[in-house]
Amino acid sequence: MSKLQAPSHPMPDQEGHYWAKWCIASDGTRDGDELTPSNKWEIVQVNDNNGEEMMRFTVSVPGVEAAQWLDCFVWGPRVPEYRG
Repeated sequence: MSKLQAPSHPMPDQEGHYWAKWCIASDGTRDGDELTPSNKWEIVQVNDNNGEEMMRFTVSVPGVEAAQWLDCFVWGPRVPEYRG
């Protein structure tokens, strides 16, 4: 992971929505060099990728086609599920 900022929360270990700052783009991400690093907190979706260890989860960033890896981000808190 990039040394842009020390993580304030642990890397996610389950699916869901989280606050995150995108530090580096995964290989093959269109315009990845222009989109990262971002100093802006945004909500991203962590998905179970049925992999093992670090490849178990992928991250969906709004407006970005390519899936990202967990270690591409500085992590914030999980976004609570809506219980309306």
